[in-house]
Amino acid sequence: MPNYLAIDYGTKRIGLAWADDLLISLPVGAIPGTDFEGCWDALIAEVQKHKITEIVIGYPIHMDGTKGKRAEEVDAFIENLKSRFEPLFKGKFETGIEPDEWNWKFGDPEDLTRQICNGWKADHLIKQFVCHEIVGKSCSTLMNWGGAKLVQDNVLWKPPKGKTLGYHQDAAYDDWLIPQTMMTCWMSLDNTSEKTGTLEYVKGSHKWGLQPPKGEFHSPEDYKEQLNLFAKENNKEIDIIHVEVPAGGVSFHHGFTWHGSGINTSDKHRRAIVSHCVPYDAKFHPTNDGGTAKTYKKYKQNNSDELDEKYFPLLWKKN
Repeated sequence: MPNYLAIDYGTKRIGLAWADDLLISLPVGAIPGTDFEGCWDALIAEVQKHKITEIVIGYPIHMDGTKGKRAEEVDAFIENLKSRFEPLFKGKFETGIEPDEWNWKFGDPEDLTRQICNGWKADHLIKQFVCHEIVGKSCSTLMNWGGAKLVQDNVLWKPPKGKTLGYHQDAAYDDWLIPQTMMTCWMSLDNTSEKTGTLEYVKGSHKWGLQPPKGEFHSPEDYKEQLNLFAKENNKEIDIIHVEVPAGGVSFHHGFTWHGSGINTSDKHRRAIVSHCVPYDAKFHPTNDGGTAKTYKKYKQNNSDELDEKYFPLLWKKN
C-alpha cells in the first residue's frame, strides 16, 4: 500500500502532510527549512516513521496560474544545467579536462542516447550538482553507510527518437571495488514519462543478487533481453515501474536494481544527471578488473588501495 508525503518547501520551514492510498491528507507538522542544520535529518526521520513510498513537492504558483518566485528560481537553475549539455557533447570543456567516457559526439547518429561519464571534471556546475553534500548524505542514509564518495557521474541526453539503454545493474560494473555495491541518484532535467523513454525499474529486483554485465548496453534491439534471461533462469517475476517525475525530480535506486530505458517516442528531449555513489571507505579490489575497471583502475595509487579523493570526491561523511 503506498504512503505519500506532501512537502510545502521553504528555506525557513517546511510543511509536511501524510496520506495513504485513500488520498486523505493529514498534517504532520513542520520541520526546519533548508537554511537550517538538521533539515534533512528531520525529513528522513518522517519518511522512515510513516514508511513513505512516494513524495510530492508543491510547485509554488500564483492564484492566476502564473509561477511564483521560488518556482522561477528552480526553473532557472534547471535551464542553466540544460545549457551545459550541448557544449559538453561538442567537446567544449570549461575546465579543459576531458571526461573519462564520452559515448556520443556531434556527427554521430542523431537517434542514439548520448552519455558522458564524469562530466564533473569538465564543468563546474555539473560538479556542483553531482557532488552535492545532500546527494552523499541521502545515499548514505538509504544504504546505512557512514559516508559516500562519487565513483562516477553520468550526463544523459535522450533526444526525440533516441534509442534504448539495455537493462542492467549498476553495481555489476564495479567488481573492482570492495564492497561491490552502489547507490544511484538519478536527477531529471525534463518532465519524464513512458513516452520520453524514461528510466524503468524492476520492482524488488535489488533483492535478486548480482549478475556480471552481459549483452549490449547502448541501443540493443531488445533492451529487456538480459533481464528476461535472468528472470527465467532464476524464476523471478518481472514488475516494471516507469519513473515519471517533473523537471527537477529525483529518483534513487540500489546498485543491484535491474533498470533500463526504452525509445523516446515523443518530440521532447529527455536529459538527466546521475550520481553513482559508493561507501566513503570503499577500496580497490586487489585483483578484479571487470566492468569499468579499465577506465577507473588507472587512478589506483602505488602501494595503496584507497580511492583518492582527487578522482573519487567525498560527498559526505558522518560527524
